[in-house]
Amino acid sequence: MLARRVIALSADKAFAKQLGTAMKAAGGAVEVHASLDGLGREIQAALVVVHLDGELADAIGPLVPRLAGDGRIIAVLPRSDLARAIAVMQQSDRVVAVIIAEDLRPSDLSSLATRVLAGDIFGLEKLVPWGTKIYSQLVGDYQEKSLCIAQLSEFAELMGVRRKYREAIEQVVDEMLMNALYDAPVDEAGKQIFAEIPTKTRISLRMEQKVVVQYACDGRTFSVSVRDSFGTLDRGTVVRYIDKCLHSSEQIDRKTGGAGLGLYLMANSTTRMFFNVLPGVATEAVCTFDLDSPKVLLHTFGFFTERIDAAGRLAAGPSRLLPQGVSHPVERRRAPAAPARAPRAVIAALSAAIALLLVLIALVAYPRLSSRPTASLTIVTEPGATIEVEGKVRGVAESGTLVVAGLVAGRPYRVKATRPGFRPAETLAEADADAPGRIELPLLAEAATVTFRSDPDGATVIVDGEELGKTPLTVTTLTPRAQLTAVLRRPGYADDAVTLTVPGPGGEATIDQDLKVSPDVATLLITSDPPGAEIFVDDQRQVGLVTPTEELLVEAGKPHVVELRLAGYMPATVRVTPGRGARGVPVAATLKRGVRITITANLEARATIDELPGCKKKALPAECGAPKGRYELKIEGTKIPGRIVRTLAVDAADQAVDVELGIVEAPPGWKLVVAGEAHPRIVVEAGKRKVALRNAAGASAVAEVRVAAGKTHKLRDDDLAEP
Repeated sequence: MLARRVIALSADKAFAKQLGTAMKAAGGAVEVHASLDGLGREIQAALVVVHLDGELADAIGPLVPRLAGDGRIIAVLPRSDLARAIAVMQQSDRVVAVIIAEDLRPSDLSSLATRVLAGDIFGLEKLVPWGTKIYSQLVGDYQEKSLCIAQLSEFAELMGVRRKYREAIEQVVDEMLMNALYDAPVDEAGKQIFAEIPTKTRISLRMEQKVVVQYACDGRTFSVSVRDSFGTLDRGTVVRYIDKCLHSSEQIDRKTGGAGLGLYLMANSTTRMFFNVLPGVATEAVCTFDLDSPKVLLHTFGFFTERIDAAGRLAAGPSRLLPQGVSHPVERRRAPAAPARAPRAVIAALSAAIALLLVLIALVAYPRLSSRPTASLTIVTEPGATIEVEGKVRGVAESGTLVVAGLVAGRPYRVKATRPGFRPAETLAEADADAPGRIELPLLAEAATVTFRSDPDGATVIVDGEELGKTPLTVTTLTPRAQLTAVLRRPGYADDAVTLTVPGPGGEATIDQDLKVSPDVATLLITSDPPGAEIFVDDQRQVGLVTPTEELLVEAGKPHVVELRLAGYMPATVRVTPGRGARGVPVAATLKRGVRITITANLEARATIDELPGCKKKALPAECGAPKGRYELKIEGTKIPGRIVRTLAVDAADQAVDVELGIVEAPPGWKLVVAGEAHPRIVVEAGKRKVALRNAAGASAVAEVRVAAGKTHKLRDDDLAEP
């Protein structure tokens, strides 16, 4: 087959070369251009990949009307930006996908291009590396949805996927399945079956035509797809819903039949999100998660339409919903036009001819049809698992393997494996008449759940020398029915050892312990009125703590000074000597309102009022509380040295101090002197100022300068004068 013309557009020459290489890997006849100028008035191409950066940042608008035929566009954005990605997709239906240039993997772009050029888009195997095992499950109702998510999450945990990604995967799969089970099904008129059914009612209903779930993990990427059998999702709906969630203050309600907010949540929880559609036959939503990425950002987004005859392998037969009150099967198929009436004599003659023809066909074909080819299927699973085929028990895999014979060759069967204490597994499989079929149905043991709690929280749970986490903690990795000892350890508290028997598979147990304070320490409960005060114990700030506190550990039998500071209030001091092992010793103070001093500056600086303990080296802008009086305010540059001193007269009214700073830069060979130290640049208060300088030979000089606020004044040698 001849390669189809593909155009790569980028103003960045090096990046354009990367785009061209990726397109060649997809089988295209690639041309690389730096602009639209050399492409002519009409562009004949199957695919255009355009880097929307620099001079081509707004290239979609002029590109679309020049693109002839059924050419498609893949947009490459400089960085992850969901709002811009949706805006680009809204510009034209020709834009099938958006991908991010940052950390671009050529294989990702090649995969997108292959989907456009070949049109064969369904199936998770097109996304995962060769050799990665793909697991499949069938889901037909709400209960099976919950079971599927639990099994998928356990698989992710076994693969070492971190908790934050497992939670994102669970949320996305839940949204995908809810959309496939309750938003996709339509009747023969194209109306949503569940549109008028309340949520509590519809989750109890079951579709005979199940949703197909596939998932896989290669250690770096976790991929999952959900495919329904209706093909009702359209591109405009997806783009419109996400755009509305991005820009509407109310977003989209989670109403009956609504999937908009779910699509938005998916876009913010996954690395790559695709939708594959064959209208009227199937919709497949695909999400992948980069497990090495420190932050979840949408890297690729696309909407593809199947361009080959895939109906035979995607359609699962008539779509029938079996709730109470529905008396006829529902199927989304366009009703055929009514045929024109023919004369009765013609109809009678044709009927007789057809009947005779059918009899002759039956006589010839009967010997062949009466002996349809059969085949066997070998199921490998957990020893002792019961195997069901199409809902009928076919035996027990005593040694982990069971051969099921007498299956019709080429027909798909639903195969299910169950065993007490394990999660059931289910998949679709076909028996082959030419070669023995073999499938694997691994069962995951149902976890035993043990919850550890302590008072106070934050105790480390240690089992067999391994730290499992801090209380409150739920553990599902302990061996069912095992007897073991768990140690709860928290600094300042005595170790608490607990002997327990782990419940059997699927069982739950709770360990709830009150920790005893070590005799050498005590705990304080510190409160203030009003709350939110910073806490200093023996002049040491308790970083991250404000009033009211949980138990704060201190040394027992020793006097301690607790100081509470809150902006706009006078500091309060409480002295306390807790006894050995005492818990929850109360420390309370009422803070008195002071005059509020608000200090701001136009450059990075910090302020100090030595007479106020709560106002020392505070980053600006800052607030300090003070009684009436006179104070010396010192303002120092944070990144650039310099010091400004002001005298404040504080009366009954709040004060605002705004200091405008500028920068003075020394001439070559000289440095500016502040408090005896020399610096190449200093900050000073804006206006007319005198500054002192010193050179390497020890000579001194003085310069009088006028400094503008926020500006840098560069001194010259002729600005200097003898001191």
